[in-house]
Amino acid sequence: MTEPQRELSVGEQVNMRVIPAERVRRWMRASAAWLSLQEPERLFPALTQSFIEVLPEIRAAILWLVRASSLQPVAQAGLTMPAALTEQWLKIKLRPGEGVAGLAWQRETTVQQHGEHGYRELQGLAPPHVQAIFQAMSDLLPRSLTVTATPLRAGHVLVGVLELIGCDAKALDVEPDDLDMIASIVAAAIRNAQLYDEIRRSNQRLKAFDAVVTSISTAADLPDLVQSVLTVVLELTPARSGALLIFDPAQECLQLSAWRNLDRAVLSSFDQVPVDTSPCAEVVRYGQPAFRPLLIERGEEALLAAGMVEAAYLPLLAGGTVTGVLALFGEVNLNRSLDKDMLMPICNQVGFAIANVRLYEDSQRERRKLHTVVESIAEGVLLCDRHGRLTLANQAAQELLDEAVLSFETPLASIPELYDLRDLDGNPLTPDDLPFTRALRGDTFYDYRLMRRKPDGSERFLSFTGAPAINEQGEVEGAVITLRDITANQKVQRAKDEFLAVAAHELRSPLAAVRSYADLLLRREQQREGDARDLHGLTILTQQVSHMLRLVDNLLDVSRLDAGQFDLQYQTVNLVTLAQQVIDQQRPSAGNRELLLETEAPELWISCDAVRIRQVLTNLLNNALKYSPAGSVVSVRVRSASLPANNAPAALISVSDQGPGIPASEQERVFQRYYRSPGRRGEGLGLGLYLSREIVQLHGGQIWIESREGQGSTFMVLLPSERPQG
Repeated sequence: MTEPQRELSVGEQVNMRVIPAERVRRWMRASAAWLSLQEPERLFPALTQSFIEVLPEIRAAILWLVRASSLQPVAQAGLTMPAALTEQWLKIKLRPGEGVAGLAWQRETTVQQHGEHGYRELQGLAPPHVQAIFQAMSDLLPRSLTVTATPLRAGHVLVGVLELIGCDAKALDVEPDDLDMIASIVAAAIRNAQLYDEIRRSNQRLKAFDAVVTSISTAADLPDLVQSVLTVVLELTPARSGALLIFDPAQECLQLSAWRNLDRAVLSSFDQVPVDTSPCAEVVRYGQPAFRPLLIERGEEALLAAGMVEAAYLPLLAGGTVTGVLALFGEVNLNRSLDKDMLMPICNQVGFAIANVRLYEDSQRERRKLHTVVESIAEGVLLCDRHGRLTLANQAAQELLDEAVLSFETPLASIPELYDLRDLDGNPLTPDDLPFTRALRGDTFYDYRLMRRKPDGSERFLSFTGAPAINEQGEVEGAVITLRDITANQKVQRAKDEFLAVAAHELRSPLAAVRSYADLLLRREQQREGDARDLHGLTILTQQVSHMLRLVDNLLDVSRLDAGQFDLQYQTVNLVTLAQQVIDQQRPSAGNRELLLETEAPELWISCDAVRIRQVLTNLLNNALKYSPAGSVVSVRVRSASLPANNAPAALISVSDQGPGIPASEQERVFQRYYRSPGRRGEGLGLGLYLSREIVQLHGGQIWIESREGQGSTFMVLLPSERPQG
């Protein structure tokens, strides 16, 4: 029977003889040699060999290290094991209490066992497959032997166990204190080698990472990038061959982008293969690496035929998104020898590089498309950032501004053509009225007509449309401006205005006479009892003549505005009474629509041109009645207010209807000269709102519109109570 496991007693320790001086010298030389070896692959075999050389009673020495919560063998001396047995032995993983080494690990003290029934019986509890390995090892040892297992502790860290196998049943001829001292030296040497190995591996990883980053930064395009990366990775790993596959999410397939040491038969199993049928489907689907033997059922028979045994498939990740797969192929133990801690960061870096190259290529394609579209636009297009630097200008804009080249990030302040702008009357614009200034301020405008005097003295008229560029946070990131040459149109417009002014002047006198005579005939017909049809006809005649006369008066007012001869005759007026008079005047033309006047008080006195303000109210009411449905209500509200600039007293007039409303894109244009909203019914020349705006602004007031489609419109007029100075 095998003797039970026990620790050395104090009496046994006292009775052991002292180590001879020669052996002490050997230990000192061995210890110095251990501490001088920094590489684990050199230190571990040297440690085990030293114990055999120094202790003649030792037949074999085995070094176990603590790795990932298990005890694993790393080196041995004294046992001549076949290659197959060595491979199985290196895969052993002991838990605490399994075998002599596991018992020493569990107790953290030296443990000895004596026996005559082979190595397997001395190892205690262990899994069946480990027992089988121990049995094969016992066949290489004498029947009678002693096993001593000593824990190796570096400070408070248990790094492993040293197992010594004696050739007879006698105890180990070493003092316990001396054995503990030797174990401490061994543990220190192991810990030193482990730290050195960690530093060496870290340096290797940094160099590898630097090599990959260098290859990425020097690559000209995506094919060059993946080929350079694959070359560097294969130089850093024991893999014989490899490939780099790019994932195409649109086609759900992998594309072979780079390869090394692979023939065409192998390449065909990877190129343009759907993800679901590829050998690395799980890597693409789950973004996790796969280290496994090559399998025929996974379509890897061509690799097996080429002499490959194992494969490593690593995902190329960019923020959790798989952009491709790095495939490495090699012989037995490829995956054991791969430095996975080095490869995964490299793969992540490559994944981001591929994503960035794709993003750059996509952005370049979109930029080329945008450039083609912008250059094909007949109108000039200008874009700037929030700091007023030019970011885009097409050829049409350069021609309109007489600029040979408008380069990227050119400050707008350095383009005098954008600042030497005047209104249509030739007056210089203030900086706040310049198109880019308005757009960067947040304004959106359409057909903003301005004039520029060219160096030869000629005039060029330009129409600007602009809007701010708003980001997701609602901040102005820049502005976009379009401009077109309307010089020919403006000349036609001027000629038309001049013609209309002359025509209106010539028509007004005969029309006034016709209206006077029509009014006379209407009064006479109303005084006698005649045919009702004659009365109706004269009424229509009078209304139409009055309407024609109003149109002519509007044309004359426009010509007076253009000539600067539009004078205001100020007087103190009760605005409530004036509004009521206008409503009473419009009731006959209101039909079944209801006209309402809402006021805060019976009197609201302001200084204004009563005739012109009556004209404004008439235009607004006519406009509201035009677009209001039958049976609806048109309301006029008059109340006191204050000017936003200086809080001076003012009057606010609002005219509201229940019509179809005005789209936001048209609200600013309704005040333009001759503008008629598309698809809207009603008669007129499109001058009523234009004249209303000019009259209100001449009074120092403001006019604007508040409207939503399908919810009616409200025109607001703000007039100062006192006559503005100047």
